[in-house]
Amino acid sequence: MSTYHRTTRECRVSELRPVLSQAIRDYFQAQQLGDPEIEVLMCCETTSTKQAAGRLISWLEGESAATVYIGMLLTPQQLIWVRATDDSSVVLTSADLKDIRVRAYTSVLTRDAGLEVFGVIGDSRGRVRGYVGMGPEAAAQKFCEAVIRAVEAVNPPVKRKLPKWLTFDR
Repeated sequence: MSTYHRTTRECRVSELRPVLSQAIRDYFQAQQLGDPEIEVLMCCETTSTKQAAGRLISWLEGESAATVYIGMLLTPQQLIWVRATDDSSVVLTSADLKDIRVRAYTSVLTRDAGLEVFGVIGDSRGRVRGYVGMGPEAAAQKFCEAVIRAVEAVNPPVKRKLPKWLTFDR
């Protein structure tokens, strides 16, 4: 089972937790992206609350925040997510839609769901894999679908041709 219980809601940027909203506003100002309320196509917030785990799992995972808040935004050019913990640490990550691939993720074993992101994320020098955990609510599914459509519109999947020897056409 997942070590976090997650709930996701759709909201406006101004309705995010103040620490998340401020980090987003600072990012938009620093990058000269305009007003986030106008530029954002969709916005969600996920609250992840740590579940009690066994002693072995707690020892293996180490200390982690009891509550994590994630604000996720989709703009015409970027996927942005900002993470804040109950100890006030804030991390904002962004990825250009043209540089990533995404897929909705659901684990049968852990009942965990979210969005997997693969590509150039943030300041990485190469391709990396990221994961944004979300709850099972319709808002999370709607956000994942919107991101997948936006990425495919900007960066269509490559259709691979099979070698001739693997086809029946001879």
